[in-house]
Amino acid sequence: MESQRNLLIETDQLAELIESNPDNLKLVCGTWNKDPDAVDAKEQFNEAHIEGSVYFSHAEVADPSAEFRSTWPSTEFFISEMKRLGIKKNHTIVLYDHENIFSVCRPSYMLRSFGAKDVRVLNGCLKKWISEGRKVTTGYPQDINDTSDEGYDYELDHDACTCYDSTFEKVAAAEKGETDQYEFVDVRDSKRFREGHPHGFKNQCYQCLLTEDNSAFKSKEEISKQMEEDGVDTRKHIVFSCGSGVTACISELAAEVVGVEKTSVYDGSYTEYSKRGKPDFL
Repeated sequence: MESQRNLLIETDQLAELIESNPDNLKLVCGTWNKDPDAVDAKEQFNEAHIEGSVYFSHAEVADPSAEFRSTWPSTEFFISEMKRLGIKKNHTIVLYDHENIFSVCRPSYMLRSFGAKDVRVLNGCLKKWISEGRKVTTGYPQDINDTSDEGYDYELDHDACTCYDSTFEKVAAAEKGETDQYEFVDVRDSKRFREGHPHGFKNQCYQCLLTEDNSAFKSKEEISKQMEEDGVDTRKHIVFSCGSGVTACISELAAEVVGVEKTSVYDGSYTEYSKRGKPDFL
């Protein structure tokens, strides 16, 4: 996907933005907890969220008929969900996680892949906002259920979210020397990578691009240096994979922060690859 400016926003910048009270500002909580024993994300929203926020669960905004959870939805389904949440394509959209940078980058990338032009992630998460004494409120998420079509002219960039065939056609072309424009990166930790990974992918764990407590992205300079040290060629079109397409979006955002011009996420990631294996044409 083509890169976008202003992918991150700091807490003081968000406070100023809220204070200016622009009509097109949309606040979105993107928290989702993978661990079934963890506190339910909607309960976390109920306990504390920034006033005016809606709740975007990438597990809900997903293809309901797909074999794998969180599969990218169709344009029609995505539009219906954005109407439910009242998130328009021309909004300035600010998303945040509660504790750590984890799930929020998935809805960020999804919105950008469907054409939203101004999508930002809160660096430091809600916990930094709260630690600074900034205002939060309570209550369960409420749907907007907009009945108008205006502002919901989303359209998917199909190269932003690649399927199994598209991903490994790129790998095959690279291995045959037909192109040198792609880089393939699995962002899971090295142990999981060694246990199995998609054919043709190298490894760089997404956590090395975040601060020690995983609540914020490192500086642009630190991310660039880390990618260089790990042999990730930022001049190329980078295709990211992970376990199920969630943390790949963290590394994708980091890549855009440092100026990578073209990125994609392999939607099925290793969950799909582990079931299907290497394609016959490789």
